[in-house]
Amino acid sequence: MSTRQDEMDRLMRAAGAALNAGDWAAAETALAGALRLQPGEPKLSYNLALVEKRLGKARAAERRLADLLAATPDHLNARFEYAAALMDRGAEAEALREFETYLRAAPDDPDARLNAARLCLRLGEPQVAARHLTIAATQRRDDPAIRLAAAEAARDLGKTDDADRSLRGLYADCADLRPAILRIMSQGPRGRIPLAISRLVDTESSDA
Repeated sequence: MSTRQDEMDRLMRAAGAALNAGDWAAAETALAGALRLQPGEPKLSYNLALVEKRLGKARAAERRLADLLAATPDHLNARFEYAAALMDRGAEAEALREFETYLRAAPDDPDARLNAARLCLRLGEPQVAARHLTIAATQRRDDPAIRLAAAEAARDLGKTDDADRSLRGLYADCADLRPAILRIMSQGPRGRIPLAISRLVDTESSDA
């Protein structure tokens, strides 16, 4: 007859194998079983929330992360994932508060800085966004996502020449960002950047 520890060991082996195989349903079953044996274990709760997110169970993952943070408020990875879950749901002010809490403990995380900046842009705070992006760029200066957000912040601050120059460079360098670049150039709370596709195309290299 197996002991409680034997069953926990079996479930953790099953969870590890399922995670390695990308079998999220099996991982969920194993982690949930382990959590029933060891309620409130932060590592189990955190990993189960990530699996739930993979399975498209966003609200369940968000609730689990909230409960985990209520019990273990210094769990940084859970704080980041909870903020990201709120951001995905469109709870922008709440997400920004969570990222700001996270950044007080991990100020050099460029992903958190970028997410906070994007939220600031959505909330009409481009100056704060620009500060987050300046810090993020010290870690990943050439990151296209950071450069794109910085150009959007410049646009919203009325620095249209800076924004135009940055966006034209990105248009040449990053073809997958072109739809986002055109959206940023054609929209904005302080007017549009003059949109001339020929000027954007002229910045590209050509074999002709």
